[in-house]
Amino acid sequence: MGSHSDEIKLNVEEAINHLQAAKDLLVKGQIDAAAARASESAFDTARALLLDEDIETSQQGDVISLIQEIFVTGRRLTKEQGGDLSWLFAMRNAEARVSPGSVTAEDARRALQIAESFFEAGRIILEG
Repeated sequence: MGSHSDEIKLNVEEAINHLQAAKDLLVKGQIDAAAARASESAFDTARALLLDEDIETSQQGDVISLIQEIFVTGRRLTKEQGGDLSWLFAMRNAEARVSPGSVTAEDARRALQIAESFFEAGRIILEG
């Protein structure tokens, strides 16, 4: 790991916290909040991966394009994972613009699955 090891650790911890919160919210039927936390988790995972490459970014759009460019093109993540992440971030952006209640329970469950599998893949890359 580069000079960003503390920041990476922080992002990984945040990703875990957001994942757990997303699960809890989903159980309580708080669909919008669960989906939001799942995408926050994916964003934290993505930032950790980019920091590991010595890239700092705070913009969500930059994060997703850099993940596609570096990790999907570099074959450390599959095209399917790349597509899933694009969907998750697009849903997050759409959700920010439209009224609450627009996210379905199915969407929230899918968001959580994507965030979890991305976190697992990210952890493997970070430990590699």
